[in-house]
Amino acid sequence: MLRAARLTGVVEARGGSMDGPNRFLYHGTLRRNLPSIRETGLRPQRGTWAAHFHPRGSDLVHAVDDQHRGALVVAIAGQIADAGLVRKSANYSFGDFKNDLLEHGAVVVLKATSFSHYPSSSELAQAEATYPPGAEPDTWYSSEPVSIEGEMIGQEMLAWLRPNKEDFRYRVQDVLLEKRNTPPSAPAT
Repeated sequence: MLRAARLTGVVEARGGSMDGPNRFLYHGTLRRNLPSIRETGLRPQRGTWAAHFHPRGSDLVHAVDDQHRGALVVAIAGQIADAGLVRKSANYSFGDFKNDLLEHGAVVVLKATSFSHYPSSSELAQAEATYPPGAEPDTWYSSEPVSIEGEMIGQEMLAWLRPNKEDFRYRVQDVLLEKRNTPPSAPAT
């Protein structure tokens, strides 16, 4: 398995680049999910975090590229909140959040060849393809199970994610403040 500190060197050793066909993608999850993910890979599903935004979305594996690490910070924060693993208080600080990421968060590393890319909004006007419900612009998705190439946890993950105070203040705190301990409403039939 690849470790974050070795990713760039491993990609180059395999004859790829971070931007080429051998590029890596990343999926945020809870650390407690890693044993199952190691055993079976990531299976397409609409987890509780994605269901908040796409109640009628397709079962997909979602991933982001290296430039969208902030989205993983927010996704992991949402999963931590949904699982009831953090109790935010008025005194909850950026340092507290980093500790929660260290304790509960994980990032799995995936090969991009297993994914389809949903173009950004600016590229979308030129695209003629349709995308499954729940896929979002400028992200990657797969409707098939995906094997993992590696994982990051603890300080290694935190150093790679590079969470910052601005994202915490303007994005993560909102996620943690929302009441996420109840499942989203079932879609109307």
